[in-house]
Amino acid sequence: MKRKNMGKWIYAILFFVVCMIHSVGMLFYYSELAENRTLSEKPVFWAEEGWNRDYFQELQTYVSEYFAFRSELVAADSMIKYKLFHTPSDDQVVIGKEDWLFFGETLSDYAGVTMTDSELDQIASRMAEVCDYIESQGKKPLFVIVPNKNQIYPEYMPMRFGNKAEQSNLTLLQEKLLQAGIPYVDAYHILLEGKIEDEMYLHEDTHWNNTGARLVLNEIYKVYGLTDRYELTGYQVEESHSPDLYAILFPTVEHFEAQRIYKDGKSYRYIGRMHSVDDMKIRTAAEDGNGKSILVYRDSFGRAMIPYMGGTFDNVTFNRSTPYDLSLVKDTECDYVLIEIVERNLADLGQIQIP
Repeated sequence: MKRKNMGKWIYAILFFVVCMIHSVGMLFYYSELAENRTLSEKPVFWAEEGWNRDYFQELQTYVSEYFAFRSELVAADSMIKYKLFHTPSDDQVVIGKEDWLFFGETLSDYAGVTMTDSELDQIASRMAEVCDYIESQGKKPLFVIVPNKNQIYPEYMPMRFGNKAEQSNLTLLQEKLLQAGIPYVDAYHILLEGKIEDEMYLHEDTHWNNTGARLVLNEIYKVYGLTDRYELTGYQVEESHSPDLYAILFPTVEHFEAQRIYKDGKSYRYIGRMHSVDDMKIRTAAEDGNGKSILVYRDSFGRAMIPYMGGTFDNVTFNRSTPYDLSLVKDTECDYVLIEIVERNLADLGQIQIP
């Protein structure tokens, strides 16, 4: 009987110890929480204006966000769902075949046309107006719409999403651009053909890899009439890229994906202060450029372009602010203006304001 009571006491003590670990652990344990939201601050019971009537409610919220080992438990939960059930812990990510990851916001484009014909006409009309304005400033315009990853690699999408639609906003818009004579680079078909020889996109990231970026840049230069070209082979593979989609699933886990590293021997420098490749404005100057300069309106896909264009053109101005500010065309000394945007955001092209 005593042995039976002892077992009950041990069970009760262990139960309370486990329950208290996360609260008592807050006294000595702290970790940086990587989340896409603003977390609450530690509540104050007494302030200059008197006692805080919402103190206990704020304290409950604070504890739920900062209890000890929370980030480790979240990571463990994500890993179990990912490895055992092939299920993402965040709806922003789609887990595909062979552990390819896709961005959830691209599913509507994958399923088919979501814009009306009049909406596509409006976008094409605005793009024509943009071209007219750029040309009026004595500069050569060019558009490039980078396709979503699942448009190039639909074979890795989960079967529950079905087959990729035969037509999309992108393909229909490009038909209108062709009819209207608006200069653009057909990155969609270029990358589809390119993937036969090599991979064009990162597995655990939203973006293309360096090979995909260089392949499209070669076509951009061709359309501009430039002789500059980049080799697509001769790269080294390094586990150096921090993939954004993987980071959404496991924000506290340090993880790197294989990236293709090219060494072209073309040097460049940054003009002014530069914090990261996500700065709103980046300017570069090549040590031995091609005698030309270019203004590039870009999104996150433009990151991969920076080192290559930086070493090719005498001067490059990269601008990432949205909506795209065309006043820079007049204020920037350049020969060319490139407007790059990813497929899922192509509606933004219809929002460009012309001075």
